[in-house]
Formats: sequence, structure tokens, C-alpha cells
Amino acid sequence: MTVPPVIGALGAGRMGRGIAQAFAYAGHEVVLIDAKPRDASAADALRAEAYAEIRASLAALADAGGFKAREIEPILARVRFVSRAEAAAALARVDFLFEGVPEVLEAKRDAFAFACPHLHADAVVASTTSTMLSTQLAHLVSNPQRFLNCHWLNPAYLIPLVELSPHAGTDPAVTARLKSILEAI
Repeated sequence: MTVPPVIGALGAGRMGRGIAQAFAYAGHEVVLIDAKPRDASAADALRAEAYAEIRASLAALADAGGFKAREIEPILARVRFVSRAEAAAALARVDFLFEGVPEVLEAKRDAFAFACPHLHADAVVASTTSTMLSTQLAHLVSNPQRFLNCHWLNPAYLIPLVELSPHAGTDPAVTARLKSILEAI
């Protein structure tokens, strides 16, 4: 049996939570990573908020007949929230990283500068931006050939449409890998 790739959602806001839910529903281990430095109590509050929102979304989908309510906890168990302080080890295991921080260049620069040194050599890195070109962001990652934009429509767990935007230096095999995993879920 093949183990599904590990997914990282860098940014624990609405988009990161939606991506986490979509992949967890499909059977992937997902690490929901808080990109901001916070003290322990603020990180715990964000963790509780994230899990509550994902649980409520799953419950709504189950109530609508999307799946059995008994599947909610197993799906949620595949999502692991980590604070920025805990993120290095989690990032080292990620096969696909989806950056979902605010649409501000400095926030994206900080997120990539933090995450990239911890990723393994084959990890695919994607920004979920809808306002910046992949050519504007590629130089922010340590291996630009593994980078492209991957813009999900919101809510990510519900709308099955994702726009892929590689830049000229993106390895076509990376684009194909990302497309394949998205089609699989």
C-alpha cells in the first residue's frame, strides 16, 4: 500500500484550513502550520479556532449528505496543527507545501524564508495567491524549479477548481505532480 504524500498548509487562516480539509478528506496527512510567531496561549487559541472551523464545515457537509457523520473525527484526525515554533520538524516531512498567507509580498517573503530551509529537496512549493504572478514570487523560494502558483477558489474544500500558474523556470514534472495530486483529491 502506498502512503499518500504529506501535505503542508502554511498559514492557518481560511485558505489553509480549507486546503487542509480537502486533503484530509481525501486521506492525506496534513500539517496546518501557523506562519506567525505567537506565544503559546495565542497559538493554542488559533489551534482551537482552526479545529472548530474545520469540524463545523465537515459537520455541515455530513448533514447535507456528503458523507457519514461518523467520518468527521477520522478526517479531522488527519489534520495536525503546528505553531511556528513547532514547524521545522513538520516541514521536513511535507511533500507538497501550499502557502496561504495574506496577499502581501512581505508576508509571502517571510513565509518562504521561514519554510524553505526545512523542506526536503523534492518538496513542491505552491503559493495560493490570486494577486501575484508566479514570476514575482519564484525568487523567494530556495528551489524555484519546484515552485508555481496554485490558486484555489474559496472554500477550497468545496469548489473543485484550482488554477495552476507555473513560471518559465518551473520544472514541467513539478507541474504534472501537482496537477496529478489535485486531480486525485
